[in-house]
Amino acid sequence: MQHIVVRTYIEPARHLVPEFWGEERVAAVRKMAETGMPHVELNGPARRGRLLDRLVFRDLRPSSLKEALSRADRLDVDVGIDFFGNRLELPLYIGDMSFGALSGNPNIAIAKAATEVGAVAGIGEGGLHPEVAKFRNIVVQWASARFGMDMALLKAGLAVNIKIGQGAKPGIGGHLPGKKVVDVIAQLRKIPVGSDALSPAPHHDIYSIEDLAQRVKALRDMTGKPVLVKVAAVNKIHFVAVGVARSTAEGIIIDGAGAGTGATPIVARDHLGIPIDYAVPVVDAWLRRDGTRHNVRVVAGGLLYSPMDVAKIVALGADMANLGTAALIAMGCIMCHACHTGGCPTALTNMIGAPKVLDIEWASRLLANYLLAVGRGLKAVLYALGMSSIRELVGRKDLLEAYYVDAYLAEALGLTVREEGEVAWIDPNVRQLVQREYYEEGRPPITGMGGVVPGYTTPARRPLDLLRIEAAQVTHPSVDPYREDLEVSVRVGAEEYHTPVVVPAIDDAAVLAAYALGAPIYGENAYGLRHIDEGAVVVPPGRDVDVASGVVVIDERLGGGLLEEAVARLDLDLRRRGVRGQVYIVAVGRLYNGGDIYKLAALGADLVAPLGIFEHVKERVKHMELRARMVRYENVISALTKELRLLMGANGVTSYYHTLVGNRDLLRSLDGRIAKLLGVEVAGK
Repeated sequence: MQHIVVRTYIEPARHLVPEFWGEERVAAVRKMAETGMPHVELNGPARRGRLLDRLVFRDLRPSSLKEALSRADRLDVDVGIDFFGNRLELPLYIGDMSFGALSGNPNIAIAKAATEVGAVAGIGEGGLHPEVAKFRNIVVQWASARFGMDMALLKAGLAVNIKIGQGAKPGIGGHLPGKKVVDVIAQLRKIPVGSDALSPAPHHDIYSIEDLAQRVKALRDMTGKPVLVKVAAVNKIHFVAVGVARSTAEGIIIDGAGAGTGATPIVARDHLGIPIDYAVPVVDAWLRRDGTRHNVRVVAGGLLYSPMDVAKIVALGADMANLGTAALIAMGCIMCHACHTGGCPTALTNMIGAPKVLDIEWASRLLANYLLAVGRGLKAVLYALGMSSIRELVGRKDLLEAYYVDAYLAEALGLTVREEGEVAWIDPNVRQLVQREYYEEGRPPITGMGGVVPGYTTPARRPLDLLRIEAAQVTHPSVDPYREDLEVSVRVGAEEYHTPVVVPAIDDAAVLAAYALGAPIYGENAYGLRHIDEGAVVVPPGRDVDVASGVVVIDERLGGGLLEEAVARLDLDLRRRGVRGQVYIVAVGRLYNGGDIYKLAALGADLVAPLGIFEHVKERVKHMELRARMVRYENVISALTKELRLLMGANGVTSYYHTLVGNRDLLRSLDGRIAKLLGVEVAGK
């Protein structure tokens, strides 16, 4: 086969909705990769986007930084760290990206560049590529599926990392689609060709901190190497971090929301976990309070790319920064989100054996330049701050000032507010995309890469999007929704429904689909089937409801206030009056996915009617015959229910009605005002 060797950049993808990895950031990474010169932001705090972009170093003068940048290579500043007895020249961790998720040559290029510049790279959970094994500065991974696991793998590199979770899909196992499992991948992972490589959500030998401690000790004894634990940044990350520290692991890798991946359900990417800049300051504070901070290296990743990012995340409490997506962009990634398809146009994540292959020397040179540029910029920042070593900056939150955040959030994260504002980025006119997998295939849609945290890195439709769902990591086990049964049925009076997804009676085919799948129906219908609002109290959001039994439907189409606020207020009022068990709350609104359903349930809704997605599908299928339309609606009901189960499993919730409904502790808000409005805690609490 004649191979097309990729050794040039191509134009980045353009997206309908703004993303973190837009053209400007891609251009900044590419410039660093091509020139080896740092990109350091000298502008003031941003009003939108990451918390990191709203933080500034109080005593950092732009003139001093510019002067330091002009002679970065000559500065007597040490940005290297001790990595468990091994000297690293840069406090940078690359990965963990597996062989299979990447297409082989990129794995080699990453290991080569990391070793050459004195950084370190994680190999991911796909087994050890023999060419990658030749390089010293790698960290091997012990993941839940044990793909390709043997002693040769465990003995390679500088350390072992136990993967509990990752930021793009907390509480969910890895996912390599079967189309990418070709011969060499199957041999390395020791699975059949063409089979989906679905890692279990939990490690079946790690269900507690005590189990983790046993595994840490066993791996340390077997390999003689230090052991790190990789977790996702989740709502209760402070408890997770203390548990990891007490397990005697030498390090913790924390992966924040928006981090990249080869494949993830979109509903997981958009709703689970919290950003890294929320997680790190809380972890640092709790580890110091616990007296275990000095025992643990904290590696932080997720939406990091510049020298200033690294400096700020270290000041918040990390020892090292994890640069994953940025490393791929340095090697040509255009952020087209097609990693899971095997058709990557840049040969980074395409199928092994595809005509396109990445030039290893070209890619490793660019990545090495990029990493060195980050190091040079970091040196300049430290010098301008009057420091001679990266160690002096670790945990120095006192050097930072926060702009455009509220005092409630700042207090939770231990930050000083210079100017108050809202984190929330809400645009009710933002275009809502409905992927065809919902109605054509009846499954949750999958995407590749990251860069999306609604209301944070991209505009949100409504306050509901600013809520983040908890996911299980170490301190309690997740439940695998692909292999285990999760109960989602709901009984309302004498009726038992097989799903809490309410189907609006907007089409005869939708009504028949609901009846066939045991879903509740909202609205009168030509078939005379019982509907959930029959005999119910139907009100707009914001109207007070004085009932002691029966069904209350809150329909946002009737005007009034916010649906999410109305559901939360009614649930709390019914509980205060002691009649919550006799009243069923139905939320009706322009909602689109299983994340919306999960969040409204946690706020207090028993049943949820996601009008948005059903109205969208109605338009797409209106010219089809009845039976074909019915199949499409059945697919939507099934896909939404699967998404709900997926999110429940990620948090270890096995019963919708008994564990999820009204359980606000499963939610955290990225914005203080919205937290108070909906009666939930702010992220970091």
